[in-house]
Amino acid sequence: MKKWFRFFFTGFFSDRVAREGAKRGYTNFFIGLLLAFVFLFGAYVASDVLPLMARCDDSPDFSSVVHTLFADPDLRIDAEVKDGTLLAKKQGGEYGEALLVNTFESESDRLNYSVNGYNAVVDMRPADTLAEVVAYAVSNDGQNLTVSYEEYLSLSAVARMNFDFKLRYTGRELELDGELIGQCRAYVDSLGDEARLEGERLAKELSENIITKSEYDRAIYELYFVNYYPSITEYESTSKVPLLRNYYYHNYISQGAEKYLFIFDDYIAASFETANGRDVAFYGFYGNIDDGPIVPTEAEEAQARAMADGFIKSAVRSVLPLTLYAHAMNVFTLIPFIALMPLVVTLLAYSILKLGGIESITSFGAAFRIFGTFVWASGAIAAVLTLPLAFLLDTNVVSVLPLLLFFVALAVRAIVFATREIKLYVKQSEQDEKASTEA
Repeated sequence: MKKWFRFFFTGFFSDRVAREGAKRGYTNFFIGLLLAFVFLFGAYVASDVLPLMARCDDSPDFSSVVHTLFADPDLRIDAEVKDGTLLAKKQGGEYGEALLVNTFESESDRLNYSVNGYNAVVDMRPADTLAEVVAYAVSNDGQNLTVSYEEYLSLSAVARMNFDFKLRYTGRELELDGELIGQCRAYVDSLGDEARLEGERLAKELSENIITKSEYDRAIYELYFVNYYPSITEYESTSKVPLLRNYYYHNYISQGAEKYLFIFDDYIAASFETANGRDVAFYGFYGNIDDGPIVPTEAEEAQARAMADGFIKSAVRSVLPLTLYAHAMNVFTLIPFIALMPLVVTLLAYSILKLGGIESITSFGAAFRIFGTFVWASGAIAAVLTLPLAFLLDTNVVSVLPLLLFFVALAVRAIVFATREIKLYVKQSEQDEKASTEA
């Protein structure tokens, strides 16, 4: 066992030890590959989380927005966490489901909370709040002719093919009042048996107190919407009907907004630029934040700012379990590429050995077992180099860095081995020739 440990853990650093791989089995390669997976997984997680935490302190304008929202003695929003949900209110107000700040839309909010082009939104309305939308259609012939949805429905089936269905989110909550629900139910009843029977079933459940009036209203509206309008998967991935929360994505983020902070009752999302010009985007939850106020009313301004910053970082840290899962899945999907890299490197280095006339490594399999001893250390090197580089490079570059560094480290080490073998072979040949001449 001692000899195996020496071989496995020092083969990367010693050509003499690595040569033993030719006489050993492939098990060492698979163990090394497993360790490389672990190192690469750690590299992805660390390079995702640690630089983000540091960069949250490296954007004065973004920090100013956070401090104004939660720490300014005159303007701040009072907020507290309760069972993983954020409650917020304006000073003197009451906690509730309301839009409190929107610097995109409100001039007064912009004057109070916007700093150097940064926008802030504090919206406590639940994620499943229905959105008021305007449906229309746009011609797909390049002329961008816009017609209302009612006009679109009046067209022939052939003419409709020249238009694409669209939705515009108004930013207002949809109120399911009696008049609207009556119209929805009347439309449902005018449809075929399946939809009509579903409407009758819902009405029966309401009369028997199986569902509440609000549950009935929402179900009738959803039944109406999915039958009256085309599929809205282009707009909503988790709902059959438009949700107010996605208004911010469709109207701001997808339209190019880059400097923002969204505060919702269940998560935060932000995008900012660091002092040295790096773009950063993140989101976070409140699950690991202790219940209680974000900033107590008695806190001094300096203390309040520190607590506001701590709130943001705690929300970011709460994403760690999801980050671990996402990168685990990422590394899992990369397994074929990671496993293929040693084969490519072996082919390259073995070709160099053959061109150099090396006969001591008799087969591709023997070369593969030798170079397989370099795999785990290459993964370790990739992880060690990724972390400092993650603080210096943009996120999109860092996302491919561990895999790239792993391949480079493995290839360089294999090529160095092959080059040294050729030099050793040449030297030995010269010595043999000299000895033969002297004899």
